[in-house]
Amino acid sequence: MTETYAVPVPKGYRVGSWEVREPIATGAFGSVYAGRRTRGGGDGPRDVALKFLPTGTRTPRQLHHLRELAEREVELLRRLKQPRLIRMFETLTVDDAGHPELDGATVLVLEKAEGSLSALLDAAPRPGAGPGLLAQICEGLAQLHRAGWVHGDLKPANVLLMADGSVRLADFNTAAELEGTHAYTSAFSTPDYTPPELLWSEIDERGRRIRASADVWAFGVLAHRVLTGAFPLPGATPAARRTAAAAYAAGTDELRLSPDLPDAWRDVVRACLSRTHAERIGVEELLRRVRDAAGAGRPFRLPRLLPARRGYRRRTVAVSAALATATVAGLGYGVDRWALSGGEPSARTNASAAYGADVLRTDRGVPAAYRLLIVETAHDCRSEDVTAPLIAAMLKVESDFDPDLSDPGSNEYGIARWTPKVLRWWMNEDGTPGETVPEPPFPPAESVPAMGRYLCWIAPRLDGELREDRRVLIAAAYRTSWRRVNDAGGVPAKYRSYADRVSHYLKEYSPPGRR
Repeated sequence: MTETYAVPVPKGYRVGSWEVREPIATGAFGSVYAGRRTRGGGDGPRDVALKFLPTGTRTPRQLHHLRELAEREVELLRRLKQPRLIRMFETLTVDDAGHPELDGATVLVLEKAEGSLSALLDAAPRPGAGPGLLAQICEGLAQLHRAGWVHGDLKPANVLLMADGSVRLADFNTAAELEGTHAYTSAFSTPDYTPPELLWSEIDERGRRIRASADVWAFGVLAHRVLTGAFPLPGATPAARRTAAAAYAAGTDELRLSPDLPDAWRDVVRACLSRTHAERIGVEELLRRVRDAAGAGRPFRLPRLLPARRGYRRRTVAVSAALATATVAGLGYGVDRWALSGGEPSARTNASAAYGADVLRTDRGVPAAYRLLIVETAHDCRSEDVTAPLIAAMLKVESDFDPDLSDPGSNEYGIARWTPKVLRWWMNEDGTPGETVPEPPFPPAESVPAMGRYLCWIAPRLDGELREDRRVLIAAAYRTSWRRVNDAGGVPAKYRSYADRVSHYLKEYSPPGRR
């Protein structure tokens, strides 16, 4: 865990009926972790996201501000139950004097997403499912506005992608209920998605005055980025784009939309990005036009980014294995916050890059996108011989971390070189084989946990009298079988080169003192 976490919570920590698992994301105002219901914890979902807000451990002025942000989000989520808004199951307050860094923290128990739009755009700047995705986002915005609320910080990090392919809007700590034509929010927002009239607006004791049209502007920016891979206003940095926004608002420059923007969307985006709030399109008309642009009568559901955990389902769209892993590693619950004055992320950290640094070297070539997956796979095995460095070393030797590896001659595919008929027996979390033989490609999010389950099964079957490093023996057994390793009294001669390479990378990836 890194010191940049707003609320550092150890793995295994329990709050209410939930156990903290791996970190998801962090920022200046909070940290999000995966959570799992403990035995006897009641009914409801097994897996959730736990958003920790440090409402009990800061200075009085900070506490007042943090409590206000938490109260905004809790109030909205308690009152609004809409299909396109993230669902909150309960709120908790940590009561733990033994952990003063956690004592008094507010915990929001939320739906767990499979990924965020931000992670999707990092991996695929112009996703093929973009139009349907935008239709769902606009539906969520319309649901919010109909209920009389303004989001205040609509951006890719605050759009979550669920396991069933649906979309949720999230992060409502800057949301506000309209009082007539205006609402009052905190001064925090993302400059690239903030309309020009608010970039330099005055802030009084109630906060910043905001209209629903601010969300419409943000949607226009988001739509342009999803459909073209670029921001609508020119500039290589947020500061340069703010300058361009000022020139556009003042009438000294025109709006030049990307030529890559599809014709069906050009008028939609332009109507969102009108110079003044009064000229912008209303959300109901926007929703109608977005649906038309996305395709009348077509479903607006995103294809699955990850396969089902219990039973393999062939994906309905060609999403790369690298993207599938990126969405696991880069979930967003709106905890990364941009400072209005600076334009750079404030106290933001990529959880996957640093998580597990005590058991896996982060400076020896293991791709950041796979570290969290590797560490969690090792944690899920009770054998002390199945470690994160072993899994990383094997992935290096098997494929050089190539998620798209294809070797038809050997009938082996993906980052772990699975043979389809063998993978069938290890791909389900509950230990049951898949109903059908899976077809490649095999994404890392499926291949790596399956490797861990297989290694965990191999470990106790190796002869206890064998004198070689048991981790290397487990790797050799993965390549051949545990029986052949036992019969050979160690690594069979045919696999000695393979074992030596695994042994080399085991040392390379193990932290000092753990080799």
